[in-house]
Amino acid sequence: MAVHYFDECQWVDMGYETIYQFIDSEGQSLAEVALKDSDAQLWKFQVMVPERYRLNDVNPGGVVATQTAARKICELILVSTIVNR
Repeated sequence: MAVHYFDECQWVDMGYETIYQFIDSEGQSLAEVALKDSDAQLWKFQVMVPERYRLNDVNPGGVVATQTAARKICELILVSTIVNR
């Protein structure tokens, strides 16, 4: 498993400010935040973690009310699992 450092990762806009990916220094996507419902401003997030951190072979994810919250949750999950500060 490759070592990922938080300061080498960044959020990248993947299109029209509705999809963002957290990319490591090698271009691998570690997490994704996307607008799910524009009327209610709901954002879904998914964190791509190795199999040992998944429950029933499903990546952690959810839906929250703001983009900022979705990003912070993704960062917290990543720092708690595969990303070093």
